[in-house]
Amino acid sequence: MTDLILTGASRGIGAALARALAKSREYRLILVARDRPRLEALASAIQKDGGEAIVVTGDLSTLSGARALGQRLVEQVTPGATLVHNAGIWPSRRELTVDGFETGFAVNHAAPLLMQQALLEAKRLRRILLVSAGLLVKGRFDAARTPIGEDFSSLRTYCDTKLGFALEMRDVAATHPELDVLVLHPGVVRTDLGARTGPIGWVLSLVKRGWETPEVCAERLSRILAKERWSPPGQAHWYVEEAEQPWPPVTEDAATRRAVREVHERLRAMG
Repeated sequence: MTDLILTGASRGIGAALARALAKSREYRLILVARDRPRLEALASAIQKDGGEAIVVTGDLSTLSGARALGQRLVEQVTPGATLVHNAGIWPSRRELTVDGFETGFAVNHAAPLLMQQALLEAKRLRRILLVSAGLLVKGRFDAARTPIGEDFSSLRTYCDTKLGFALEMRDVAATHPELDVLVLHPGVVRTDLGARTGPIGWVLSLVKRGWETPEVCAERLSRILAKERWSPPGQAHWYVEEAEQPWPPVTEDAATRRAVREVHERLRAMG
């Protein structure tokens, strides 16, 4: 039984994936989120069904919280683990964290990178799967403006931050050829991500009724996780649902890739 770290496990795709993976008995699930009561209820249900799960709470909205979470995971996880980056937010307005970063950039990009770094340095990981978004094709990452939200948009900031972290995972794969790395668009799933209030929220809720459930998505992710290998050493492939696809053109743009690397050099210096 190998360890599988699942962030954003308290609801939506994360909770559905945890329940789906527990059926296989192949993993000890490390359930990560801020909401301890939800995580404990999920872990209890998994254990009652014969699965194995532990709870590790953590905050991915601050750099210090991300570093602390990474260290807690290092203490819990055995080598050869799989990390599934599933946590994410879609902010509706510009807000800054205590570190001075826009919240979407912090949660979707900077904090998971720092949390992951602790696991890499401790040589705990064998595979990393990033649950990204097809909307990264709309991203326009700016090294100066995106991290602090000076280019904030209630529509595009989500795309920008997803694009940035996806590009970083390609660099992580190149730097760590011992890892098996995959970035994927999981499908159009009915979760509370991007929920809005008022008339827009009402219209969005109607639209979402036609989207697939988290449970359907979770079964697909389970099949992907069961694959023997996702990508060649030194590379990270891009999947749309279960099918490998060419990386979108925006991810091949040299200026965008330089911008992301510039930001990550600054983050590493802060770490």
